[in-house]
Amino acid sequence: EKLTFHPSLTSRNMKVLHLIGSQTSSYYFGVSIMYAPGCINALPSEEHILLIAHLDGTWSLPKGLGEEGMENSTRMSLPEALKILEANKPDIMQPHMFCYRGMTTCRYLADMLDIPILGNPGHVMALTTDKWQSRAVVSSVGVPVPKAQLLREGDSITMEPPFLLKPCREDNSMGITLVQESSQIDEALKTAFNFDDLILCEQFIPLGRELRAGVVDRDDGELEMLPCMEYFLHNKAQPIRTSADKITEGGKGQNLDFAPVDRQCPADVDDVLEKKIYDMVTKSHRALGCSHYSLYDIRVDPDGNPYFIEASPYCSFSPKSALVTMSTGGDKYKDTDLFYRVAKKAIREYMPIGGNNNEGGDGQQEYGMRRRTPVKN
Repeated sequence: EKLTFHPSLTSRNMKVLHLIGSQTSSYYFGVSIMYAPGCINALPSEEHILLIAHLDGTWSLPKGLGEEGMENSTRMSLPEALKILEANKPDIMQPHMFCYRGMTTCRYLADMLDIPILGNPGHVMALTTDKWQSRAVVSSVGVPVPKAQLLREGDSITMEPPFLLKPCREDNSMGITLVQESSQIDEALKTAFNFDDLILCEQFIPLGRELRAGVVDRDDGELEMLPCMEYFLHNKAQPIRTSADKITEGGKGQNLDFAPVDRQCPADVDDVLEKKIYDMVTKSHRALGCSHYSLYDIRVDPDGNPYFIEASPYCSFSPKSALVTMSTGGDKYKDTDLFYRVAKKAIREYMPIGGNNNEGGDGQQEYGMRRRTPVKN
C-alpha cells in the first residue's frame, strides 16, 4: 500500500528530484556520485529524477548514474534544466551535493522550483559548515564546546599544544592535523590553509569516547534523539577521525569508496550521559535553526564530559548514511522509515509561493520578510 504524501500523489508514486554532483572539485563530485545510488536503490517504488551538476559548469538530467547514462546525457545550462523540471514537476528535492556551493547555494533550486526540500535549507548549511560560527551559536545556549581560536594568514596562535588545526569551512575531516608539539605547527597550518583561508585552532579533548548523535523532528513539535553511534579510536595511531577514516580514494578524487570503520550502533550510553547528550543536541538543533533532522560529532573526555565538536546536518538517506544507520540501531525503524517520515512531513508542511498564508484567504501576506505559516484558530 502506497503512502499518501500530497494531493497530487493519490494515483502515482512520489517523484523525487536528486541533486547530485559538484562544480567545485572532482573529489566532492565523486563523493556525491558514491552516496546518491544508495538512496535511489533503497526506494525502487518511487520515481527518481536526477539533476547532475558537472565540473565544467553544465548540468544534465541523465536516466541513470552509470558511466553510459552520464556520458550520453545532454549537457545544458541551469535555466534549461529548470525549464524541463518545471514541466515535469518533482514533489520533493533530496540533496546529495557535498561541496560548499552544493550544500548552500544549490539547495535553493528547490525554492526556484517551488517544491519542498528534504532536510536543511542553504542558510542553515552555510552556518553549520562554518565551524567557528556554529560553535559560537551553540555555546550561546549553554552547549559545552572546546576552547578555540580563529586564525587568518599571519595570525599568531595563543594556545598551547595539544590542539587541532582544521579548515573552518571544510567537510569530511579534510585538512585536519592533531598538533602535539610546537614543531608541528607550521606544517599543520600549511595543510589547513590549502583548504580554507579561515582556520580553527581547537583545544584537543583527550579521548574518552567519540560519539555521533542524531535528532529528528517529531510531528508534535518535539525532538527525538536517535540511538547514538560510537567510533572506536583507541587502536589508531592518532585518536581522531581523519578523512582517511571516512572515504578511501585512488587519487585525484577518483575511485572513491567507504572506508572500513570500527563503530557500534547503538552505543552503550548510560542514562546520565544520554541526558547530557540529549540536552546538547536538542539545544543545538533549535539554536542553529535546523529543519527535519540534524547530526552532531561529540567528543567525551575521560571524566564523562561531552563536548560539541561540529554539526553535520545532512543525510543522503542511503542505508550507509549515519543518520539512517542510527535510526536502525534500535528496533524502532527499518532502512527507509526515516526517509518516508521526513519526506511526508516536508511535503505536508510546505507552503507554495502565493499559497494561502494569511487569515484573509487571498493568498497574500501583508507584512514580514519571510513567509509565515497560518495561525490555526
